Amino acid sequence: MGFIPPPGPVREPVFDNPSPWQKKLLVAVVLACVFGISVAMTVCPPPIASLVLGETLGPDYGDYSVLFTDDGAGTALDDGDQTFVLMCSALVLIMTPGIAFFYGGMINHKNMIGTIATTMAPLAIIPFVWAIFGFTLAFGEDAGFPGIIGKPMSYGLMYNVGAVPYGGLSISTSTFFIFQGMFAIITPAIIVGAIADRVNFPSLFIFVPMWHLIVYCPIAHMVWGGGLISSYDILDFAGGMVVHMSSGYGALAAAYFLGPAKLHEAEGPANIPYVVLGTAFLWFGWYGFNGGSALGANSFAAHAYLNTTLATAAAMIAWMLCDQIAGKPFKTTGLCLGIVVGLVVITPACGLVNPGAAGIMGVIGSCVSYGVQMLMNKYGKTKADDTLSVFAAHGMGGTMGMLMTSLFQSVDAGAAVDGGFYGNGAEFGKCIIVLLCLVAWYLLATYCLMWFTNLFISMRVTEEEEEEGLDFSKHFEGAYKGDDE
Repeated sequence: MGFIPPPGPVREPVFDNPSPWQKKLLVAVVLACVFGISVAMTVCPPPIASLVLGETLGPDYGDYSVLFTDDGAGTALDDGDQTFVLMCSALVLIMTPGIAFFYGGMINHKNMIGTIATTMAPLAIIPFVWAIFGFTLAFGEDAGFPGIIGKPMSYGLMYNVGAVPYGGLSISTSTFFIFQGMFAIITPAIIVGAIADRVNFPSLFIFVPMWHLIVYCPIAHMVWGGGLISSYDILDFAGGMVVHMSSGYGALAAAYFLGPAKLHEAEGPANIPYVVLGTAFLWFGWYGFNGGSALGANSFAAHAYLNTTLATAAAMIAWMLCDQIAGKPFKTTGLCLGIVVGLVVITPACGLVNPGAAGIMGVIGSCVSYGVQMLMNKYGKTKADDTLSVFAAHGMGGTMGMLMTSLFQSVDAGAAVDGGFYGNGAEFGKCIIVLLCLVAWYLLATYCLMWFTNLFISMRVTEEEEEEGLDFSKHFEGAYKGDDE
């Protein structure tokens, strides 16, 4: 199945098989744009760069008076919170190479280098897009009804991003910018795992920026930026809806659009130690992902660390037991998948539920994701061929995390409102409505963006390139010495 072209002559995408001069022209245009944007950011009104850690701004500091408390005392930066969030930003960054190792080890041996390259591509794409418009669309002042996007002028081209405290927090806007930017980078990197063995690498440089601006930024604003979803008290502590559901359902749409892979007999894993290494990077970095979302070195961060550990351990055990029930051995790759699912499931709830609930969430989420993976392996290969089980781990894991957060969240554990198991059944009902709307948006928007990208450059490689493997057909290098012999 997948993308079915319209009847009649098939029009070749604009940028397929460009001539040498067209390639040079395109490179020159891209470099000119990057240079021009960098120049534009240097001439924007500078932020308050002279503010030092611990210093308090006065209540009459021009346009920044909105940042101060009602008593006029002002907002102070805290050096401990600043350091903690910056270190967590580095932890989240290491998760993208972690995914590259995880996916590279799980894929077949013909596509290890290609998979690592496609997963790392957002590291080159997203930082500039985030600086130009992404951050302001996600976290700028709300543009008004219905609360789905931020104003482009709030932080566009890094305007007002500097040492000024962000909102009522004790961290600077620049610290918040870099922390949230790491989330923006990793989200499209997750998607490519579903299509890693057949996606055309150059097409990502069109698809990823569009997906970031049209899918990721509005969801981030609605959930974290004071937009529509947050107004209904639907909570997401660290990215279940924003990161994992968007990438998981986006991966499902991408797999359907590109159609099934041609060579299932060449499936991986190519390198199980790489899978383990990637999993280690992910779990290590996830403490920054979840703990850093407390936006300070405080008890919320410690609580998030605790719940992350317990839920992941529970999910790990549950996945291994599911393997036993299914008549499979204790596989190392299964153990690693259980870890990833546990981390995904607890992400939206890590600072909002008690430790017992975290364990329950890990077990239930792992069992459901395991079942979905089995169904996808049995029936999905001809419909939506998800090469590396991205939908089962991130899409379904994030969905279960979102639903169970609305059930187990507790005021005593740090949530703004109680969940369904604590007498607030309306929270679960609202969650279901939001879930259905989000899933429809993720699927439709991702499919349409892939269709649009495909007008300019083929999203899928040719059959010959796929058969040869992307390592050599697209990147001209192999994972191991002698692969080209």
